[in-house]
Amino acid sequence: MAVEAALGANRLVGIGTDLVEIDRLSRSLKRPGFLGHVFSETERRDCESRAFPPQHYAARFAAKEAFLKAVGKGIFGGIALNEIEVVGEMGSAPSLRLGERARDAMAKQGGSAALLSLTHSGNLAMAFVVVQ
Repeated sequence: MAVEAALGANRLVGIGTDLVEIDRLSRSLKRPGFLGHVFSETERRDCESRAFPPQHYAARFAAKEAFLKAVGKGIFGGIALNEIEVVGEMGSAPSLRLGERARDAMAKQGGSAALLSLTHSGNLAMAFVVVQ
């Protein structure tokens, strides 16, 4: 009941979380085509403007996986990772901007909004997504 009260009229449709090793993702960033396949131009620009880009890429990768879990899809579930975009100004809360297939997957689950939380510490980055 506490969750329902906190969400008000919005019902919980799905949750997803993912944990990424920053060093491992950093190695993937060096593979040809990886950046364009996974991250939007906006995400790449944002990450590259930060002091340590790999931790920000890792958090965004975790967000994409967490979203897919929240809508009941896998990484090969028909939604391109660069269609799930983490946006937000430096110093403000991040949010998700979804492409058509990602929005459709969320709607099929009965969702209309996705909430996102990101964190990183040491060699780990984590994301938590709530779809309501």
